[in-house]
Amino acid sequence: MSNQTEIVTHDEARGEEPVSAPSGRKRAEHLSNEEMDMAALAHASVLLGFITSGLAGIVVALLIWLSYKDRSDYVATQSLQAVVFQLLLVPLTIAGGLAIVLSALTICLIPLALLLIPLLIGLPLAELVYGCYAAYQTYYGADFDYWIVGQFVRDQLRSPSKV
Repeated sequence: MSNQTEIVTHDEARGEEPVSAPSGRKRAEHLSNEEMDMAALAHASVLLGFITSGLAGIVVALLIWLSYKDRSDYVATQSLQAVVFQLLLVPLTIAGGLAIVLSALTICLIPLALLLIPLLIGLPLAELVYGCYAAYQTYYGADFDYWIVGQFVRDQLRSPSKV
C-alpha cells in the first residue's frame, strides 16, 4: 500500500478523483486547484531564475505574491517563501563567482579558486532542485516550508504588521 495520505475534497463532489499529497504530507482540504497551481508556479519560477541569474524567478514569485496576498493565505505564504529563498541565494551565487574571479587573478590563490568552483556550480543546482521539489509538493497541495526560510516567512506573515 502507498504511503500517500488520501484527502477527500470538493473535487470528488464534481466527479473528479481526489488528490493526495506526495510523501505522506498533509494536504489542506480547502485548497482550490488554482491555489495549488499558483503556489507551484511560484516555486517553479526558480527555473527562470536559473536561466536569468535569479532576476526573472524573483519577479515571477513576487508578482504571484502581490496578486494573491489578500486572496489566499496558502499562495501568499508559498510565493513569499519562494521570493525570500531566491533572494537569499542570488547574493551567495554572485559572491562565489566574484571570489573565483578574484582568486584566479592572483596566481597564489588559484587553488582556492579551484576549490570554490564546485560550490559555484553546486549552489545554483541545489537551488534549482530544491525549488522544483517545492513546486512538486505544492502542486499537490502539501504545505511546504523551505529550511529556515519557511518558518521566518510564516512568523512575518503572522506578526501584527502584516507584510
